[in-house]
Amino acid sequence: MSDSPTRKRPWRDNIEAITVSIIVIVLFKYFVLEAYKIPTGSMQPTLIGWTPSPAVVAATGKTGGIRDRVLVDKLSFHYRDPKRWEIVVFKYPLDQSKNFIKRLVGMPDEDLEIRSGDLFAGPHGGELTILRRPRPVLDSMLLLLDTRGEWRSESGGWNEEGDVLGGDGPGAMRFPRTTSGVRDRYEDGYPPSMREAMRIEGAPKAPGRNAVGDLRFEARVRAGAGTSTVRLSLFEGHQAYRFELPGPAASTDARPRIVAPDDNTVESEPFQLPEGERVRIAVENIDDLLRLEIDGEVVATLEIPAVPSATGSGIELAGVGGGATFEEPRVLRDVYYTSQGYKRTTWEIPADSYVMLGDNTLNSSDGRDWSQVNYEVPVGDEIVTVRANDRRHGSFSVSDDQPAPGDHPYVLRDSAGTSRVFMHDEWGERWVFSIPPAREAGTQTAPYVHRNLILGRAVMVVWPLSPTRGIYRVQWVN
Repeated sequence: MSDSPTRKRPWRDNIEAITVSIIVIVLFKYFVLEAYKIPTGSMQPTLIGWTPSPAVVAATGKTGGIRDRVLVDKLSFHYRDPKRWEIVVFKYPLDQSKNFIKRLVGMPDEDLEIRSGDLFAGPHGGELTILRRPRPVLDSMLLLLDTRGEWRSESGGWNEEGDVLGGDGPGAMRFPRTTSGVRDRYEDGYPPSMREAMRIEGAPKAPGRNAVGDLRFEARVRAGAGTSTVRLSLFEGHQAYRFELPGPAASTDARPRIVAPDDNTVESEPFQLPEGERVRIAVENIDDLLRLEIDGEVVATLEIPAVPSATGSGIELAGVGGGATFEEPRVLRDVYYTSQGYKRTTWEIPADSYVMLGDNTLNSSDGRDWSQVNYEVPVGDEIVTVRANDRRHGSFSVSDDQPAPGDHPYVLRDSAGTSRVFMHDEWGERWVFSIPPAREAGTQTAPYVHRNLILGRAVMVVWPLSPTRGIYRVQWVN
């Protein structure tokens, strides 16, 4: 008996292939990797989301905004818990139909506090110490400032010419030109092509609310033959921290050093700036730690006490005994965790919960301000407690994350004293009811994200490309 030829069903094979592909894609998206679009600027400069206002469009003629696309790893957290400083995607606790993306800063079973723009943490009831970030995380959070025209000559005829500061003889220069110091302006950290647009948008984002003392300065320094010392000073409030680099005219055993108030000094190994040669240097005062780098290597560090107020912060560059130039200077400031006007700046974090903050703390809906309002609503023969995101702030939005034309819950009151309430509950369900017979049952802050609400961690920016603004953002997320 001969074998009969196999009957072919191409339509069936195609349907099976398509079905299997869809299943694989859905499972991959649900369990492994998913792309998210960043809608707001609450995580800038790490992640950028921005739409130009009508004023910007009219002034620049450019209509396109910037929306980072971020790949999110949804697999890792099936095998381990989140770590501090990771950028995570989670279900918004007050409306779990929405996903938020923030930086995880507070861990379970610890106390957390914002002090003068920095974060402090420790065990419940114990001493709190400043939280210092791993270097890749810190570098990703530093905000590059636009310093063009903002340097002031202090002595010796030093000046600013293009991207070079300094002069041929002894002298000094100071940043910023005014005595008000560095402030946390909203546009800091955005790509240069976007800063003018940020300024056009104007207040309240432009001026900056807080004086910032945590600064970093980078440049290529070239010392003249007669220079004994190149001195860089960082000012924070009334404190001055000096970073001294021996020049060509210094003794051969001279050492770079950091000098803090009260003769608190640390030195490195002997080193001299070679005459006329460019040397990359960097100095910083961040998270109560002074740091001196030469050619990318950290040669000295010094811990310092916290300064309550940074009014008058800035940088001074000086050449002693001879001249010096600083090529391609860069000034960066740290994120300042804003606390004024927020409902919560201290946290006693329970088990299995975390605190999330946005890197752009000037305009982020996060664990400082989340609160809920409770209503007791008759449903049939039962009284149901309904919880809602409490954003009864008037007619203006308070953050980029949740811009809104009005309050939530939205309440309409009539002349008879009855209120009609329109709201979405913590699950995203819409409710409409009247008071009475329903009643408001109090409010409470809701500053924590439970472990089971965390979906994944951001790993890479894969978009956007904006040739008109010269922006090409493909980078790892730290």
